[in-house]
Amino acid sequence: MTMPDATPSATPTLRQTAARLRFAGISAVVVIGLALIGLISAGGVHTGTAFGPDNPAPAGAQALRSVLEQQGVAVNRVSRLADVPQGDETLLVDDTDGILPVASWRSLLTRAPRLVVVQPGVVSLGVVLPSARTAGTPDASTASAGCSLAAAERAGTMDLADVTSSLRVVGGGGTVCFADGAGAGQLVEGRNGGTDVTLLASATAFDNGHISASGNAAVALNALGASPKLVWYRPDPLDPGIGGHVTLQQLTPPWVTPLVLLLFASGIAAALWRGRRLGPLVVERLPVVVRSRETVEGRARLYQRTGARLRAADALRIGAIGRLAPTLGLSRLATVEEVATAAASALGRPRGEIRALLLDTQPGSDADLVRLSDDLARLEAAVTAAVRPDAPRSAPTNGAPR
Repeated sequence: MTMPDATPSATPTLRQTAARLRFAGISAVVVIGLALIGLISAGGVHTGTAFGPDNPAPAGAQALRSVLEQQGVAVNRVSRLADVPQGDETLLVDDTDGILPVASWRSLLTRAPRLVVVQPGVVSLGVVLPSARTAGTPDASTASAGCSLAAAERAGTMDLADVTSSLRVVGGGGTVCFADGAGAGQLVEGRNGGTDVTLLASATAFDNGHISASGNAAVALNALGASPKLVWYRPDPLDPGIGGHVTLQQLTPPWVTPLVLLLFASGIAAALWRGRRLGPLVVERLPVVVRSRETVEGRARLYQRTGARLRAADALRIGAIGRLAPTLGLSRLATVEEVATAAASALGRPRGEIRALLLDTQPGSDADLVRLSDDLARLEAAVTAAVRPDAPRSAPTNGAPR
């Protein structure tokens, strides 16, 4: 017997599963792409922290550390307040995130004879050099020393490309170097008690991407290389010795919140687009009685809608063979060949003709399918008349024997 046409089944095929997962795959690619864009826009993927001495990225300070070590300066990086030594070293504090509280700055002010602060904030300035104030973006792309400090005069000029912060001194108490037309400078030196304080207005001028411009390297080396040992301190937000509590919002990069909101909005949009829209619940008394005619017509409509003519023809043939076998005195498990041989013998017709009707003929159109149904009905009627002449007869309607 010919194999039936492939029809949709309850279990999805591999192709159907792949089609259903296509949207999820596209969404994942879009989300990953947006995440990468967020990382790139936030400064790119790099190792270490921004302006970290082990960070080779443009925003890092590995080049500055390498030059200092080549000049014979031993760089010791620490991240906990308790690990900052008390001695003759130069202490560099990089607290660009504003983590350290006032108490920690007071403690750092007494740890070393020279204190260098990179990109200081309001809290740090109020402790280490109260006369200094933060200023805005410099109004020039380069700045000359403009002061009497030997370290600044040796450097000559500074390149201020991409620099967005500067410092000014109010009421004396400090020397401003590399100032713009408004008097806001990039290097401020002063003294607080027994500690020499050096303030570098911006870390950008001394990172890997800008350290080689103009006299930036000379300014950094003169500020950090005054002693043979340099302690590079960048506070750890989780350090219990700081004495302050950092919130999760402060630790989260600024691009995370927009990305989470975008993911949430994408999920809602996908649910509205691809989610099933269920109607109201319908209460129906059970058991439900369905007429056989309705099920037959429903299946016929499905076959017609999908164009499964061969499947419908096989259903008709299976029914006819199942009825012909007991009529011819055969078992219901008899093969098509056995039924065709017995029917041909009972009717005196060629076996090939019966076999073609029961097995080989394939309908190419709906009219061929109707014709095949009528031929099967006539075959059943003829076999019944030949085997049981006394059986009641009735003309088939629409190809279905009664």
